[in-house]
Amino acid sequence: MQNFFLRVVVILSIGSMTASAADYTISNDSIHKHIAVLASDSLEGREVGEPGEWKAAQYISGVFTSAGLVPKGDSGTYLQAFDFTKRIKFGPDNKLEVNGVELILNEEYQPLHQSATASFNFENVVFVDYGITVDSSEGDYDDYRGKEVSSRAVLIKRYNPDSTVNPHIDFSKYNSFTDKINNALAKGANGIFFYTPLEQDDTIPSIGPVRVTPKQVPVVFLRRKAFERLGLDLTNPQILSAMGQTELIKTRDTGYNVIGYLPSENDTTIVIGAHFDHLGWGTDASTFRGKERLVHNGADDNASGSSAVLELARYFGSHREELKYSLLFCLFSGEEAGLLGSNYFTKNMTVNSQAIRMMINFDMIGRLKDQESGLAIFGVGTAAELGEYFKTVDSTKIKFAVKETGTGPSDHTAFYNQNIPVLHFFTGAHQDYHKPSDDVELIDIDGTRKVIEFAAETINYFDKLERPLVFQKTIDPEGGRMRATFSVTLGIMPDYIAEVKGLRIDGVSTDRPAERAGIKAGDVLVEMGGMPIADIYDYMNCLSKFRLHDTINVVVERGAEKLTLTVIFE
Repeated sequence: MQNFFLRVVVILSIGSMTASAADYTISNDSIHKHIAVLASDSLEGREVGEPGEWKAAQYISGVFTSAGLVPKGDSGTYLQAFDFTKRIKFGPDNKLEVNGVELILNEEYQPLHQSATASFNFENVVFVDYGITVDSSEGDYDDYRGKEVSSRAVLIKRYNPDSTVNPHIDFSKYNSFTDKINNALAKGANGIFFYTPLEQDDTIPSIGPVRVTPKQVPVVFLRRKAFERLGLDLTNPQILSAMGQTELIKTRDTGYNVIGYLPSENDTTIVIGAHFDHLGWGTDASTFRGKERLVHNGADDNASGSSAVLELARYFGSHREELKYSLLFCLFSGEEAGLLGSNYFTKNMTVNSQAIRMMINFDMIGRLKDQESGLAIFGVGTAAELGEYFKTVDSTKIKFAVKETGTGPSDHTAFYNQNIPVLHFFTGAHQDYHKPSDDVELIDIDGTRKVIEFAAETINYFDKLERPLVFQKTIDPEGGRMRATFSVTLGIMPDYIAEVKGLRIDGVSTDRPAERAGIKAGDVLVEMGGMPIADIYDYMNCLSKFRLHDTINVVVERGAEKLTLTVIFE
């Protein structure tokens, strides 16, 4: 640890001397130093809310200081704090006794994140097989038929029956925890227990606490280990009594954006940004399937993009007299947890939001030599001037391909949702994505430098361009990532920060069902096709039920109003 901080001090000292030079030169050596520090084991993967994130923020602040940037965070610092839900943990009062036997938390049972915190005492828990109800053109099927479950607890098998039960029904649409929980609640159940059939995997997927709204009843998963100790038959288990308490506690934490300002005589501002957080020791987003717990250093994702912001701060810091417009350098945290930092910043800007000219984002720019198509530049359709510029750029310096869409899974989306023109620089995915193997040794340093120099030229051009950039919405021709998973897409961008009952909509895609129905950014979606929406999981569960050409009613809250709108999935 001492060696790490010694390296930081040395690098910052070099930065201070270099930034004060008349013409700072972006160099491979400086880029490598930034990435090596940010992606070092000492920072433990820079997970939002963890000590590694704080250390990274301190390093970034030091570079901003050496570049002569004005602090634009809280209370005269570079740091802008934001509060978020870190995780949901099980409280000390969790207890479960089944058929008179006390079970062991985590080993034999666990409350699901959708569970209420509640005491309970159930007798004769009703076994409802897979807990699926289908009443549609696909067919008629109901595991609850002939069973009285109102004000009682139910026991549900996970997964779904095979197609031999009814070849006309796609049971996979009804096998999620969310669907089965909502179905049990609709039937009047006061408690819900799940277990896994013998032939299936007994592990359960984790879900992010930011995106889940607890239901009004206890929801508990019983592991097969519990069934073995209780001597219960997995094909027809008999639970005569279940008593205890569920206690789930949302733990909150603080993340930090790092923001520095390079003012000119004109307060019109170009934002230059990237996220600096990563996955720590491996969050739910990790693609690593090994059993050993390993640090995820995130050299490409996104120490590479962070290095771009730091080098551009140094470069323009040494050319400040030449700038027409002001520059705002933003390193966001919480991107990996759902664009937390950039969403917070765009709703709590520390500069005049009306003066922002455009935003340029860097995310994973460290693998240029591995990409046949070169650098991908998204967002050129968000202002006509952007598309016009890239048609004139000499592509012999760096190979690139442009994309019109202004949305995607990175921080530029938060600015697009505020009607700000955006550009997003990206050198592509690779086999080390979200794995411990994403280390500095695999970074194409020379290619990263070329991307940063190319971005500097782009910034210089739009700094000199006299006319304003006029924002325009873009159309994603494939209907977004939802299309790959669902038959239809509504065409909305959820707000992952808002703690509301429902799904707050941060943005609406052009010429998609939501826009055509009259849904607007800021609306809170509370019902789709007669099904209540409490969070994003309810939303995705509902979406899975619809097909092209279906017409449904949706209910949104818009301020104090509750509106019913008609959506046609075309």
